[in-house]
Amino acid sequence: MPATKLDSSTDIITGTLGLFINENPLAFEKSSKLTLNADEIDISNKTMGDWAASLMGKKSYTISSDALTTKKTGAYSFSSLFEAYVAKTPIAFTLGQYKSSDADNYGGTFSVDTTEDSYSGKVIITSLEITSEAGNIVTCSASFKGFGALTKTAGVVG
Repeated sequence: MPATKLDSSTDIITGTLGLFINENPLAFEKSSKLTLNADEIDISNKTMGDWAASLMGKKSYTISSDALTTKKTGAYSFSSLFEAYVAKTPIAFTLGQYKSSDADNYGGTFSVDTTEDSYSGKVIITSLEITSEAGNIVTCSASFKGFGALTKTAGVVG
């Protein structure tokens, strides 16, 4: 296989990857993290000497996110995540690049940029936290566990 030339000025993804819940962005999100996991199936045996070996078993994924908390109704933030948590039902998500139709210095209207790769599926909320410190902005954190398969959607240009 020939060596691949990399260009750090154009080949690196910047921090515009965001979490969308039911096609709406998580309001004022500061960070998101997708973690893929796999169970291990031990296949170590006498013929392998001192070396252990494993096969990949069931796959799973988790997502965590931190955001500033908003009082705006209809926006996905602590309040709407709390409602989904109480309902105990899986929610649809997409983790993808932001695309804005009217961005300004304070916000705008955002959707998933379908020209870039994204990841989607369903999750359940496993942890929800709201934090308030004197003199600071109220923040919220959420952790999600995948419910079923994680799907990669390739970006389509044009």
